[in-house]
Parts: sequence; C-alpha cells; structure tokens
Amino acid sequence: MMCDIIFAGERAQFGQPELNLGTIPGIGGTQRLIREVGKSRAMEMVLTGKHFMGAQEAVQRGLACRVVPGEDEALVAEAISFAKEISKQSKPVVALAKESVNTAYETGLMEA
Repeated sequence: MMCDIIFAGERAQFGQPELNLGTIPGIGGTQRLIREVGKSRAMEMVLTGKHFMGAQEAVQRGLACRVVPGEDEALVAEAISFAKEISKQSKPVVALAKESVNTAYETGLMEA
C-alpha cells in the first residue's frame, strides 16, 4: 500500500497477514487500508490476518488501479510501459504533482 500506483496480476491477493506473525501492520498499513477499503473491512483483514481480497476487488475498492491479464511477464511489461509514459513528462512537474497528491491524501483539506 506504500506504492504510488499498483498494478495487480489476475491471481494477486491483497491482505494484512502480520497478525499471524505476532505483530501488526507497519509503515502506516492500518491507516492506509482504512482509507481504501473502509473501517469494517480493514478490521476484518487486520484482526484475523486471514481475509484476502483478489485483484478485481482491489481495483473496485481503489487499492489497485488495474488488473493486468496474463502471466507475470505481462504485468512487468505493463508496469515498465506505464513508467516510460510518466518518464516522458517534466521530472520537476511530476515530482510536484506526486507531492501534491501525497499531501492531499495524507492530510485533510483544511490542513493542506
């Protein structure tokens, strides 16, 4: 969930299995998950460590931006193609746009 853009393979599974390892999700995982899937679903995923969502559901809930059909090679090729598209843009403007989106995501409108 720390990625800026998430592409999912058809067989991808998203979850929070940390509880099974005797710890809690770190690096803001619980906070970000709530924003993406809602409190109830986040609680289910975090407190059981068992519920995983598939790629299509992850896209529907906004956790991933698209499902890439095919094998892993197709997923990697799609990600590289997307990165090349971004790389055609002005680097300083891309950096500012990314910072702006991240700031808006992490703070409320009144704080931004």
